Amino acid sequence: MTKYTNIPPFMEEGLNNFKKFNFPGVDMETLLKSYQRNVEFMNDTQQVIAESTQSLLGLHKQFLMEAFEKWNEQVANAFSASSPADKVTQQTEASKAAMERMVEHAQNLQSTVEESNKKLVDSLQKRFKDSVDESVNLAKKSKKKS
Repeated sequence: MTKYTNIPPFMEEGLNNFKKFNFPGVDMETLLKSYQRNVEFMNDTQQVIAESTQSLLGLHKQFLMEAFEKWNEQVANAFSASSPADKVTQQTEASKAAMERMVEHAQNLQSTVEESNKKLVDSLQKRFKDSVDESVNLAKKSKKKS
């Protein structure tokens, strides 16, 4: 039996003990390979989630930095020597631009989440289909052994 390299160390000891058992009519090699693929699937899923979270945090960081820069500009403009009417116009335009940036930011976050969800669902569907196929093959092998 081959060594399963993608199994977490804390689970490997239990798996090694499990390999020693010999159940009549059960192909342990196929069963353990299926288990390994499930662990790999969980690792891949965690990787997608980590990448998506990193991307979301990066987008949010960028948005906040831009928002603070714009806020600093508005504070500087508020203390400028322009007329009150100019200040109101500038403030209105700045508010409109801020709302547009917030909507754009929300859309970017939404598209990032949708993309990661699509990856996860596609991966889950593929693993589920493969798992069903593995179960059918295991049942066929077990039936032949009996």
